[in-house]
Amino acid sequence: MQTNENSQVVLKTGQDMFARLEQLEQENFALKHANQTFLTGQGLYQDFFLQLATPCLISSASGLVMHANQAAAVLLGTTPDFLTGKALHTFVFEDHAVFDAQIAHLIAIGGQSVCELKAIRADRELRFLRLEMVLLQAQGQQSCVGIQMTDITRRQGQPMNQVEGQYFASVVAENLPGMVAYWNSDLLCTYANHHYLSWFGRTPEQMQGIHMQDLLGQELFSRNIAYIKAVLKGVDQRFERTLVKANGDVAHTWAQYIAHTVDGVVQGFFVLVTDVSLLKRAQQALMESEAKYRALVHAIPDLILTIHQDGTHLDVHAPDPGMLLQSREQLLLKKVVDVLPPYVASQYTHAIEQALCSGRLQQFRHDLAVAGRGDMQFEARVVPCTQDTVIAIIRDITETERERRAHELQLSERLQVRENDVRAIQLSLTMASDITHIGTWIRDLRTGELWASLEWRRQFGFSLDEVLNMDMVLQRIHPSDRRQIQNITADYHLDQQQRYQAEFRVVLDGEAERWLAVVWQVELDELQKPLLTRGVTVDISARKEAELELGQKRMEVMHLARVATMGELSGALAHELNQPLTAILSNAQAAQRYLARPEVDRQELGEILQDIVDEDKRAGEIIRRLRRLFDKRSQEQQSVDINKLVLEVLYILRNDMINQDITLLSELQDNLPSVSADTVQIQQVLINLIMNASEVVAGLDASQRIIEINTRLDQENRVEVSVNDHGPGVPETMGNKVFEAFYSSKVNGMGLGLSICKNIIEATRGSLWYENLDDHAGTGASFRFYLPTSSESAT
Repeated sequence: MQTNENSQVVLKTGQDMFARLEQLEQENFALKHANQTFLTGQGLYQDFFLQLATPCLISSASGLVMHANQAAAVLLGTTPDFLTGKALHTFVFEDHAVFDAQIAHLIAIGGQSVCELKAIRADRELRFLRLEMVLLQAQGQQSCVGIQMTDITRRQGQPMNQVEGQYFASVVAENLPGMVAYWNSDLLCTYANHHYLSWFGRTPEQMQGIHMQDLLGQELFSRNIAYIKAVLKGVDQRFERTLVKANGDVAHTWAQYIAHTVDGVVQGFFVLVTDVSLLKRAQQALMESEAKYRALVHAIPDLILTIHQDGTHLDVHAPDPGMLLQSREQLLLKKVVDVLPPYVASQYTHAIEQALCSGRLQQFRHDLAVAGRGDMQFEARVVPCTQDTVIAIIRDITETERERRAHELQLSERLQVRENDVRAIQLSLTMASDITHIGTWIRDLRTGELWASLEWRRQFGFSLDEVLNMDMVLQRIHPSDRRQIQNITADYHLDQQQRYQAEFRVVLDGEAERWLAVVWQVELDELQKPLLTRGVTVDISARKEAELELGQKRMEVMHLARVATMGELSGALAHELNQPLTAILSNAQAAQRYLARPEVDRQELGEILQDIVDEDKRAGEIIRRLRRLFDKRSQEQQSVDINKLVLEVLYILRNDMINQDITLLSELQDNLPSVSADTVQIQQVLINLIMNASEVVAGLDASQRIIEINTRLDQENRVEVSVNDHGPGVPETMGNKVFEAFYSSKVNGMGLGLSICKNIIEATRGSLWYENLDDHAGTGASFRFYLPTSSESAT
């Protein structure tokens, strides 16, 4: 938008210049006509005029010099050829408007007129002239003015009379805006007008008799000494210099030192100073602006026309001449209706009229057949320039329109195919979901629209006619599971997997919690950007109830095992064997229930028996490693991914935490190095710490029953794991007693869990400790341990 505005300013300036050139051309025509009349006259009159000793001029009615004799040229310090065609007010020093009004008055009334004015010669010398003007008008020709000039400048050495002295004093005192002062041959100031005094911040008394060096300062005086010496020899000086005002402002000035001589002896000199800072800055800004706007116009690739209100082309800027129906020379001064077809010309005519009437941009498009290039499409913008001209900026949009139409056609075809595919897919999914009770859904990632089958709506509690979106679905998901789904569905990236699966709970008013398993994938468009997701949802509430029942039984067995009292080794073994024994028992009971059914699912029964075998091996491995731990023997350590290990433990304990309505949160740092440890023993440590935390938060409000498990790399390049709760924390009186064997703050506690955990961690060259938390989230305890990385263990 800024570029268009700049272009309009440049084009308006060009139009104004064109109008001025047209005016000058008309004046030149009159000048040529008068010149031809003068030259074809009798030679006697020509010779008489040219050789006349009195300075004479003949000017046009607008003030242009048509003829000048030699005497007039000498008086103005130039030649007759140089004067011919120049405006008279070029040589007027002041009051241009008064002089122009004098000429206009003479043309209007006729007769004769006399005036006096200050004239500036070509060599910048100031003269006072008396002009006697008479109106000349031949039969059938335009009027012109004859001017006789008389030099009335006071001659050097000639004393002023009273009238001249009063005139000079008034000119010097009221010279606006120039500074005037008089310095004698001793460089002492004898007079300064009020502008001079104001500039230097002096009073008349302070200026009277001051030496020029004291006024200007040593540096500026030294720079002007050459001019001063020259003017004291009688040679006038003209130069530019920089002066500092009394208020500290710096100004660029034009200075004149005019010698005052009497009978050939220099008596002193006048100093005339004019502030030309604004003029200098204006000239520089004008030059920069002109260069800038010229560059902008040339940089615009569009066709730019300056058009008069009657449709005449006044100027043409065409970077691509192929856009013109005619050459630039042929197009100029022709009207729009003479160049364009009627149906296109009418659009331009209407736009020009509307732009000039409303003062606003008019925009439209049109087709046009161009020779050698076929049918082309153009976009035209018409803006007002002056009261009777507009600027039309015309852009070739042929290729853009072709690409747009081709893209629209291609998109329409793709949409038609996609609609057909969607209908077929929706029909297939609907039939499949009705038979298998599997819910199906499709989500458009661009618009957020969500389509779902009847079974899927039943699973989430939505009616058939409800318009769905992702926010509505998230509100039906249990708050503890909602964050997981939000993190996955918030944003899909190409560097992530394209197929996802999750299990979560759905909470519906008046119904029990429902467990759903969902599998979905992301589909990409032709630019490889995520387009939509489609997936299936299965109700797994029955399976989850069985798993939760097994988890409840496991918790009960673990609690019973903890109340047993034995020796240190027996107590340790009982404490650590709670998990596998409970799993074996629970799986065995589950197997018995399956065998009691009329029909037995052999595959599921086989999985239960395999779990019993695995847990039995796990129990044997625990016994073997615990005995080796207490015997101080070396352990079988291996490289372990701590994040993977934490996720396995969370999976084992998830059902137990759900039964207790405890939320497990994890924040695992990516790209952690592997640690050197025994997998089973580190699992036992994590299970023990999480179970202890669960007992601490069990009595709190539901919003505070949260356990956080974090992993990170500390400053010493060790992998650190922390288990945090929001309970009351560890009392200060207990200190490190919590890690002593058989010390417990619980009523039925054995006091072996933390002691065994500490032994396991220290045996792997790590350390276990606790910290009480006290932050914006509340209080609590954080049990932490660090493990050496595999690279440290190798060294």
